[in-house]
Parts: sequence; structure tokens; C-alpha cells
Amino acid sequence: MVFFRNAPRCGRHALIRVWRCNDGMAATEFAFIAPLLVLMYLGTVEVSRAIDIDRQFASATAMTSDLVAREENLGDTQAEADATLDGIVQSVQHVMHPYDPDTLKLSIFSVKASTEDATDTKVEWSYSHNGYSAPSKCSSYPLAPGVVAEGESVIVVEASYTFNPLFTDIVPGMSGQITWNDKSIHSPRNSCVDYAGNQCLLDCSGG
Repeated sequence: MVFFRNAPRCGRHALIRVWRCNDGMAATEFAFIAPLLVLMYLGTVEVSRAIDIDRQFASATAMTSDLVAREENLGDTQAEADATLDGIVQSVQHVMHPYDPDTLKLSIFSVKASTEDATDTKVEWSYSHNGYSAPSKCSSYPLAPGVVAEGESVIVVEASYTFNPLFTDIVPGMSGQITWNDKSIHSPRNSCVDYAGNQCLLDCSGG
């Protein structure tokens, strides 16, 4: 009888003790926020990696046009000129390390202005690396005003790089490959950059 009389009171005390008990609360809260913390960490790693690769990609693009602009004669034949440019590209690819340089694509070309009109600019010669589309010889290529003077030329490099996120299936917003594009323009250190013995003369008489 005593047991039954005391049962409701014991039950109330037990419920109160359970309600006030906070043992394991920290573990429960951590279980809720742990996935968010992991996502934040992976996102920070991925964004930092993307920023670093983009910085190196921009450096590689600028270095390419600078190295080509330093040359006076790339070669007396197209094969020799392309071999010289191949060597320059191989040197530039080291700038991308430790990241993958295989997705780096480049087009290198010289743009020359008319001797009578600085806004009339055409491609003197072009070179493509890794399948990047380069403008054809004698095609018009507009430049911003003041970039080149009448009768002068500049070296233009257009580049693209495909960024592959590491956590595409984990971090929201990182869905597949991302392609970056960049451009760099340098004036030749000499009067021009001779390609395949053209003596820096733009001959578009053949089209």
C-alpha cells in the first residue's frame, strides 16, 4: 500500500530529474552542427585552392606574352618558330605546378596596326596550344585605343584553364568543372617578333 501511495510522487520526481538532466547535451549539439562544420571546412579548402590556382593561371598567361615579346626571331621556318613557342609553353606550364597543367590552353598571336590607321589591326601570325582556337592570319582583331601605334605590333595571349573542384558532391555550389579565361598583351622588346622569316611584314594580298 505504501508503494502505491508513493508511486505518483516518485514518478513526478523521476520526470523532473529527467527534464533537468543535461548529461550528453554537448554531444547532441555537436551531432547537429558537425555536418555544417565539415561543409564549412571543405568549402574553405576548395575556395582557397581555387584562388591559388586562378592566381597562378593569371601569372602563366602574363608570363607567356612577356616571354614571346622578348624574342626577336622565333625561327626562319614555321616549324622552327612553332618549336620555339612549344619550348616557351613548356616553361610556362611549370608555373601551374603543383596543379595540373594539362587543362591549360593557349593561343599566341601578333597583332599589327596599319601604318595609316592605328585602329585597323590585323593578325600577323598565330600559334595554338592544346586545341585553343587562335585567330587566323590577316583576320581583324580589335584592340583598345592606345594599345598599339600606327605600324606597330603587340603580342596577344588568350588562355583558358579548366578548374576541377575536389568536393563536387559534398560542397554546395561546387558542381562540376569551371573554365576560366584570361588575356595578356605585351609590346615587343624589339621592333617586332619575327615569325618564320616574315620579317614583320604583314602580307594579306593572298587573303
